Amino acid sequence: MNWLDTEHRYGLVSRALHWSMAVLVLVMLASDVWMEALEHLGKASLMDLHKSIGMLLLVLLAFRLVWRWYNRGRPLPPAHWRFAAHLGHLALYALLLFIPVSGVLAAWGSGHGIDVFGLSLVPAGPEIEWLEEAFEETHEVLANLLWLTIGGHVLAAFAHQFLLADRTLKRMA
Repeated sequence: MNWLDTEHRYGLVSRALHWSMAVLVLVMLASDVWMEALEHLGKASLMDLHKSIGMLLLVLLAFRLVWRWYNRGRPLPPAHWRFAAHLGHLALYALLLFIPVSGVLAAWGSGHGIDVFGLSLVPAGPEIEWLEEAFEETHEVLANLLWLTIGGHVLAAFAHQFLLADRTLKRMA
């Protein structure tokens, strides 16, 4: 099993990061539904789980960016697709950065603080209403943009697989 990417297959680390982050992102994007369905467990505990997963995704993103810089063996898309691929990945990474940051700022503004898997990362404090309102809205808008960006990412993967026939899905599986 190869840890690093090659021109024929993404390495174990890249695949593990990609798929674990994909699952966690989908869990987070679906959190409106699952938080309502499980609200009998208590909103505070569900919001703490949401915040914890968000912070985990931020750490995984940092690791993924370092890994991407270190691990340069992946195949490049054809030249005429390269710019679009670069923009698409940049959009995904930017959203995966700014969504948790906006969530942290909204939580800070709410005065509730942030606990990450039981550890206090940001202590509770006074409510800052304008901060909470601005970044809750930002958080929601960015999450909706992420849905669209993921859709584009999936369509690009299918285009690679079926139009370019470059076996991208097989290399990432």
